[in-house]
Amino acid sequence: MTTVKISAGACGFVTLVKANKGDKRTVCIEMESDCDSVADLACILEQMDPLGLKEILSTNPGKNRVFQVATEKLPHSACPVPVAIIKAAEVALGLNVPSSVSIEFECEPEDES
Repeated sequence: MTTVKISAGACGFVTLVKANKGDKRTVCIEMESDCDSVADLACILEQMDPLGLKEILSTNPGKNRVFQVATEKLPHSACPVPVAIIKAAEVALGLNVPSSVSIEFECEPEDES
């Protein structure tokens, strides 16, 4: 099992994603979140069939259930949870290594012209 913790940023919500390898090509997702929208996403994903290898690797949002459901349930397009779900699934299948990801803002002085 692969577990990732997502601290989403300004909203302050924390989500845990657990990716469990089914067979060689599928992953089941379980999630816990403080965010009601992400909790709704989790309920839907947990009720669906396991995620398949092709859809995990697809960069086409129309062929990826995680992105399809996230589009319907999440109010913010910049939410990092869908990408974290895909990363966890990749690691669970041995397609990627468990390495942390971050987004860091570099503050620049405002131009006061």
